Amino acid sequence: MHLGTSPKSKCTIWGAGVEANRHHLDLETSIEQLRQQMIELAGKHGLTSDAVLGVSQQLDKYIVMAQNNHKMDSIW
Repeated sequence: MHLGTSPKSKCTIWGAGVEANRHHLDLETSIEQLRQQMIELAGKHGLTSDAVLGVSQQLDKYIVMAQNNHKMDSIW
């Protein structure tokens, strides 16, 4: 432990890491669910339907978020 660092603050740092890890898992789960939803909608309504395009756009946002998280993880 570094000088000036209390066990409580160290625990808080660890807790933030756990929270970030949970966020990564939630994001991965959401991405997989959106992929499955998009596949089902495309089968029912066609690839160019508004429903499929809307899910695709949300999926794109989540993928970009996951890529940005991965970049940040790589830096540390």
